[in-house]
Amino acid sequence: GAPKASEINELAVIKKLHLRTIDELGLDSSIVSGFLDELEQLLKGVAMMKELTLRTRDYLVSFGECMSTRIFSAYLNKLGKKARQYDAFDLGFITTDDFTNADILEATYPAVAKRLHGDWIDDPAIPIVTGFLGKGWKSCAVTTLGRGGSDLTATTIGKALGLREIQVWKDVDGVLTCDPNIYANAVPVPYLTFDEAAELAYFGAQVLHPQSMRPAREGGIPVRVKNSYNRHAPGTVITKTRDMRKVCYMTVSVYFDPSMCNCYRSLIGHYFAEHINQHCPEIKYYHAGYSEHKDARTVWLSSKGLLYI
Repeated sequence: GAPKASEINELAVIKKLHLRTIDELGLDSSIVSGFLDELEQLLKGVAMMKELTLRTRDYLVSFGECMSTRIFSAYLNKLGKKARQYDAFDLGFITTDDFTNADILEATYPAVAKRLHGDWIDDPAIPIVTGFLGKGWKSCAVTTLGRGGSDLTATTIGKALGLREIQVWKDVDGVLTCDPNIYANAVPVPYLTFDEAAELAYFGAQVLHPQSMRPAREGGIPVRVKNSYNRHAPGTVITKTRDMRKVCYMTVSVYFDPSMCNCYRSLIGHYFAEHINQHCPEIKYYHAGYSEHKDARTVWLSSKGLLYI
């Protein structure tokens, strides 16, 4: 038969971790106890039905964000820094119903702005918002935003509020000149454009996902990438334009064991790429260039399971 939820080792670890954190911070366990109980009941249902839909998966992964933001908000209040916790799906984040990879809809921006502005006027407090979550516009169910979802949450709020700058805190000093695992003396790039940041991401840079920068780009808001472990580092500032005279190169990206596919007619290349995108959405591709031949040549490079055109 299906195991009892209380017998699942991972659930015991989750409970222990959150309750220990609550205890170490001197907070009330009731902050998370309700979520832990609901999580156990949900896992019982999954075990009983022997089925885990994408909708249920999104709801499951939302528990961590909901609990961690409540803990953080409560601790800030304990320190005398007035804070208010928000679940993004209740704040106004309206998305498509594409579970595990939802897109934010335009209606999100005025809804988020109205709620945050109104609450600030009535009772000023630091907003603590869950990352990568939203609410499906038809299903009204919890959705997740996919890769880069937490950064996308931040830039969406920044655009909604018309902020002067958006800061994204990571575990590196910014966007680096190369992979520090390959070259230890890699240094942060001080300035990038949104186009350059997107190109670097497609070529393997893992700091930012292009989709997460879209709201900031549309709103003309600079994004500063900072290091949580080295807050004095200046980081990298990403803007629409920059002074191209200051830096003539940005970063170096390395591919190991690439493979290549040539299509000697442009339409073949177009439909091949479209076919890949339709049937293998997890595969990324990059267009490498054209030959001087009258029939355009499209080149695909593949590395570690990723396909680039």
